[in-house]
Amino acid sequence: MTTPASSSLASPTRFLLVLGCFVLSGSAGLMYETAWTQEFALVFGTSDLAVSAVLAAYMAGLMVGARLAESLLPRVRRPLRAYAVLELLIAAAALAVPPAIGLSRHLYVALFSTPQLTEFQGTGAAVFYLLTAFLALLLPTAMMGATLPLLVRYAVGRDAEIGRRVGLLYGANTLGAAAGTLITAFVLLPRLGLDRTVWVAIGVNLTVFALAILLARTSGDGSAAAGDADGVAAAPAREGVDGARIVLPIMLVSGAVAFGWEVLWTRLLSHLLGGSVYAFGLMLATFLTGLALGAWIASRLAHSARRAGAAFALAQLGIALSSWIAFALADALPGWLAGRSALELGWASAVAAVTLLPGAVFMGATFPLAVRLLARHPDEAASVSARVYVWNTCGTIFGAVGTGFVLLPTLRFAGTATLLVVVGTLLAALAAWRLSEALGMRRATYALVAAALIAVVVRPPAPPWSLLRTAPLSGQIAQGEVTFYAVGRSSTVLLTEEPPGWRLTNNGLPESMIQPPASLGHPLTVARWLSMLPIVSRPAAESMLIVGLGG
Repeated sequence: MTTPASSSLASPTRFLLVLGCFVLSGSAGLMYETAWTQEFALVFGTSDLAVSAVLAAYMAGLMVGARLAESLLPRVRRPLRAYAVLELLIAAAALAVPPAIGLSRHLYVALFSTPQLTEFQGTGAAVFYLLTAFLALLLPTAMMGATLPLLVRYAVGRDAEIGRRVGLLYGANTLGAAAGTLITAFVLLPRLGLDRTVWVAIGVNLTVFALAILLARTSGDGSAAAGDADGVAAAPAREGVDGARIVLPIMLVSGAVAFGWEVLWTRLLSHLLGGSVYAFGLMLATFLTGLALGAWIASRLAHSARRAGAAFALAQLGIALSSWIAFALADALPGWLAGRSALELGWASAVAAVTLLPGAVFMGATFPLAVRLLARHPDEAASVSARVYVWNTCGTIFGAVGTGFVLLPTLRFAGTATLLVVVGTLLAALAAWRLSEALGMRRATYALVAAALIAVVVRPPAPPWSLLRTAPLSGQIAQGEVTFYAVGRSSTVLLTEEPPGWRLTNNGLPESMIQPPASLGHPLTVARWLSMLPIVSRPAAESMLIVGLGG
């Protein structure tokens, strides 16, 4: 099919300007996400249940926006101008989020402050968190999710540009998100606070709006996919890769696996780095940087659908193997940091890079490769980008929530890692079977998959006991024998025997010493009086709850 030619983004300089806009757009998006998560924490609390519900609602909004963009793309004649307007509307919608969060606070108090709802508060609160966060964030996040397909429609005009420019756009936005995470965690929140951080993000959106409008007026704002700048009609659609329909289900499951690993590492590394906003920001920024780097590498490889098929299968295998190797090395991290504080920025960065970066690189490569496999013509690049984004984002929601609330409490760290490795290797085998046209590459992938599965069966991942015993504040490793170990929805509980009693830790933080009857009092004066004073005031008490406020 041919369509009338219109102006396109032919100049590399103009494309660089668009990439710059998308870097800024990504940084603003993560400023919003970090600030809004902190604001919702003032309403819902800081439990993993509340934080995960807010993040899931944020991702769901992005998914809705991408889906709407796919359906509306045929009607868009000026994609760059539409992108600019979206940036303006995101800034306007961000102003409505704080009042919506305030309304959710009043609803929460009205619904969950009565004793009658105590039994149902767990499930009811989770549903409430998800629904209210989704409604409060829907408008701005949906518009964020629609930006990538619009820029793909503007920038991609030739078949050779599908993989390259989609990868660069995706990588630029993700790199901006990593920068926004670091700037927010280390600069904006500590110095400006929540409200002013949101205003900075609004200012970034307004800047992008002005730049995009200026670029649209000076370079033309037609769809690049409609033809090239010289008025040459679009090339006929090429034949698709056999089995390409399997790409979307693979991206769904791959997204779940990717965020499963992210949740696992975030929980596990809290034993080394702690649970501060700085540690979380550093880990998230490392993960996003890996995604951006992987997208850039894939943009160099996805010149043809044939190469993309083989690279897509190897990327799936790379996610499983690199994450497995990192998990196997996790137990060496406390010894590696012996005598040093993991709370120092340099060492914390090194820990995050060793554990999160390798797998994230392969994860980031899958998106542009999937678009290259499914888009048979430049006209399809934008809609295919939206479709892949929807499927992959849906998978990330299930992966993040499912891992935090089902897999980790049920299978704990080693079992969850084993499951993620097995699923990842099976995805690689499926991708090689359906997408790799080179017989030699397919056989090589099968051999690697078989070797990985055999290795998992023969020597499955073991719990990283040294890491689990490590206290993040001091870096000390508990030496006693582990008598109890469980992973919950919010914390990892470890009970180690340290004569004459036991030490109880929560995410590596010391909670209590448990001593047998008739033993001497606790060596710490504050610990002795903490238990004695309540008994003196209430001698008839039969049970006691100790709340560590501000610990």
